Amino acid sequence: MPVTFKWGARKGDIPPDTTPVPEPAAAVSTSKVLPRVISALAQRPSPVLLDLGPVVGSNIAFFGDRLACKIHVEDLYNEVEQYARKANRDGLAASLVGRLTHPDESIDGVLCWDLFDYLDNASGKALATRLATLLRPGGVLYGFFGTTPVDLLHYTRFAVASESTFRQKAYPATAVRRNVLLTRDINRMFEGLVVAESVLLKSSTRETLFRKP
Repeated sequence: MPVTFKWGARKGDIPPDTTPVPEPAAAVSTSKVLPRVISALAQRPSPVLLDLGPVVGSNIAFFGDRLACKIHVEDLYNEVEQYARKANRDGLAASLVGRLTHPDESIDGVLCWDLFDYLDNASGKALATRLATLLRPGGVLYGFFGTTPVDLLHYTRFAVASESTFRQKAYPATAVRRNVLLTRDINRMFEGLVVAESVLLKSSTRETLFRKP
């Protein structure tokens, strides 16, 4: 929501500089897995897509144009941020799962982005289990998993630019330690899904595609 500042002019006041400051260009990344996600969804009639990130208008337009799909956007990063500010994660798992009230096996694709990097093991397992029940057989889930144990100081807004590229733009976050998951831990967490493709990117991030048998 835009915020407007009103300045009271008084004699001798120096008016504020209202010259627009250009925002830095968002980083562009190439994806090896996203094309497979789009291809899988394109083969399904009237697919339903669940995006766990914030609302990104260009993503809604992109997937709507390419897939003629229905899109549900659930900003679970907002839930993570609320609990991070409390410095107490008790209740986070229930809050995440409680947001996802869609019927079981009603979703064809899920975009997780890097959400699981911000979750403790209990919250991650609870969310992964819920997502597996939401997916229809043959449905796909797309996500990123960081491989370096660092403090995460921002969230990332992913904006799909083409079938194989997306832009990343950072926005503020309460600092949290990344929960680094080994490949076997990721597989166990997403019980009921199988890894269809996993690619380690130069950014030390693992781009992963899961499929529900």
